[in-house]
Amino acid sequence: MSTTISTKTLLIIGLLASIFVGIGEFLLHFLPEGPTGEISMLYDVPLARASKGHFFAVYAAPFYFAGYYGLMRFFKDSNQFLATLLFILGVLSFAYGSVYVSSRYFAAEVLQRSMDTPDFEFYLASYEKHYQSTVWALRILILSVSVVYAILVVKNKIGMKKWLAIFNPIVLLILIISSLAWAKPIGVYIAPIAMNATHFIFFGIILFQLNRTKSKL
Repeated sequence: MSTTISTKTLLIIGLLASIFVGIGEFLLHFLPEGPTGEISMLYDVPLARASKGHFFAVYAAPFYFAGYYGLMRFFKDSNQFLATLLFILGVLSFAYGSVYVSSRYFAAEVLQRSMDTPDFEFYLASYEKHYQSTVWALRILILSVSVVYAILVVKNKIGMKKWLAIFNPIVLLILIISSLAWAKPIGVYIAPIAMNATHFIFFGIILFQLNRTKSKL
C-alpha cells in the first residue's frame, strides 16, 4: 500500500486552507459598509469577533503550503523546473502572508485602544513601517506565481486548455477586489477575503482539471 499523499489530497488541503483562512479574515476584516482601507478598516472591526478570526487564519494558513505542493506535482511532467519554482514562490507568498495576517488582530486592538491618545500616531506609523511591507511582498510574489502558472499552462503536457492561463491568481485577485466598484453588494463580502477567494477558485480549477485529465500524478 502506497503511503504517498496523492496530488488530489494535497490540492484539497489547499482548498480547505482557503476556506478556513477566508473565514478567519472575514471575521477579522468584514465591515457592512465595505473595507475603508487596509489599516483603517481595523479601527471599527469588533475585537471579540476579530479575535476568533485571528485563530482561524493563523492556524489554517500554513496548509496553503500543501496546496502549492500539489500544484508542483500536477505540473511536474510539463516542466519540472517551473513546477518547482511555482511551489517555492507559493510557499514564500504564504510565509509572508502568514506574518501579515498574524498581525491584524493585535493591530486592531492596539489602534482601537489608543485611538484617542497621543500614542495613536506612533502605533499607526510603527505598524505601517513593520507590517505593511509584508502584504506588498505577498502581492509581488503572487504576481510571480501567476506568471509562472500561466507559462506552465501554455506549455503543459497534460491536456489542460491553454486559455485557462488567464485564470491565474493575480487576475482573479484584481477581479475580486474590483467587485467593490462594479458589484458592491457582493464585493463587501468577498473583497475582505480576496486572497482566499482567489485561491478557492484557483485550487478548484486545478482540481477540476486533475479529475478531467485523469492523470496519475
